[in-house]
Amino acid sequence: MNGPFLTSFLALSLLSTPLYAADMTAADVSTANSSSQNKGTLDDSNSDDLSPPAPATIDNNISIIENSETLAQSPAQNPVQRKTSLTELTQLIEQSKFPLAYQLGLTMHEGWEGDEQFDFNFALAASQTGHYNQAIFAFERLLDAHPNNLRFRLEMARCYYFLNNHEAAKREFTTVAEANPPSAVQNQIDHFLDRIADQQHKVTQSWKAGVGLALGHDTNINAAADIDSINATFYDANNVPALTGTLLLDNKQKSQASNYYQLQAFGSITQPLSKRTHLDASLSVSQKDNFVNNDYDLSNLSANGGITILRDQHSLRLGGVARQYWLAGETLQNQLLANVRWQWFFAPAWKASTELELGQQNNNQNDALNFGQWQGKFSMLRHYEQGFVHSLQLSLGSNTAKDKKYNFQGSDYYSLGYQAQQKLTANQQLYAQASYRNNHYAAKFADNDLFYAGKQRSDNIAQLAVGWLYNVQPATTFKLQVNHSNNQSNLELYDYQRTLIEAGLTLAFK
Repeated sequence: MNGPFLTSFLALSLLSTPLYAADMTAADVSTANSSSQNKGTLDDSNSDDLSPPAPATIDNNISIIENSETLAQSPAQNPVQRKTSLTELTQLIEQSKFPLAYQLGLTMHEGWEGDEQFDFNFALAASQTGHYNQAIFAFERLLDAHPNNLRFRLEMARCYYFLNNHEAAKREFTTVAEANPPSAVQNQIDHFLDRIADQQHKVTQSWKAGVGLALGHDTNINAAADIDSINATFYDANNVPALTGTLLLDNKQKSQASNYYQLQAFGSITQPLSKRTHLDASLSVSQKDNFVNNDYDLSNLSANGGITILRDQHSLRLGGVARQYWLAGETLQNQLLANVRWQWFFAPAWKASTELELGQQNNNQNDALNFGQWQGKFSMLRHYEQGFVHSLQLSLGSNTAKDKKYNFQGSDYYSLGYQAQQKLTANQQLYAQASYRNNHYAAKFADNDLFYAGKQRSDNIAQLAVGWLYNVQPATTFKLQVNHSNNQSNLELYDYQRTLIEAGLTLAFK
């Protein structure tokens, strides 16, 4: 495979993993503890005293009941029976019989979901019995209608805390604190924020492993231009043009479409050295096998490791990565990189990250693709309410040919990327990625180049990916993804488009 085709092929064969947040399970906290540790529930922000009345009732201090509409009727119950059910649920909460209230709420859920008084009481029952995800959905609905209700926001913050979703909990607690609540309430908030800070800086041993299988269709497995012929010039020994004409490309030189399957496996471990320092190591392997032929089957092995130091709102990691690639079963190239990354958690739900990588690439099949490499990245991550997360990343980098006679293959580049992810339900997420990259090559082609003598290459690559994740079970995730790439070059041989449609399952254990 020649250098230009190989560079394009590798750049688009290894799709980046979407920004992804795994579902979190409830902390192992008993109902008794969750009740006793969280008595600081709050009433509406319009109330002078935010210490709540009996937790089961929504009185006039909480505005949602003031203009409530007639309760929706369930087909199985008449209005009297429905009112009796709601009254019974309220009484069970008032009597602190949360398990019974939760069971009753489950039987009412289908007909009552969306009724504000039911949502409030059922959410309390769910949160006090450890069913935090169900409670969060109900409190989110209530907050959509009443965003200034501090009681709802504090209850939801507690649920996030016990789900170990500390960033979301801190965001909600901070929002309430900014409303200047009474000192007793602020003390409760400070207590939770202190515990969150301690948990976020506590490093414990952990591991994760998994396997994946995906099936898909690739419209351009060799990242080739959609052309049938190309103009060529042949030179004599003195670099004088001797023959010009048009070369017809055979089928293998044109873009090829194929169905494929891809196998993946991965594992990682974190080992603490102290409370705020830890080592990490990860290993991943993948194999993509095209059905149409084996010419562009790609295998990849990657090992990564480093040490991370946590200090206050800052994180510093020093590490390295080694990658090995095989094409059609033959050794293709390897890459060795050292990197340093600094992260700054400068505000609730905000994180800035800066990373620098230095290293080299050695290609076993083409000396023109032996490079010294560096890359700098700056990204900003923002978490929003309702399960929405997005980030923006700017990258600058360079590939410098080790042998000067191959400078025409070296390049400087910059790229801009955006990622977004929306949580639809407890086990479903949508995500999207968009990026733009400009490659400006370092030198002109040789004066006797067959196709582009004396010309200098410049590429603009746009890429868009959208996908859907569904957690079938806690350890099993189904993914559906569509990825489209479009490379526009000033030299037609390097123009191409490529679309991958893929569906797969991943089993992850930790």
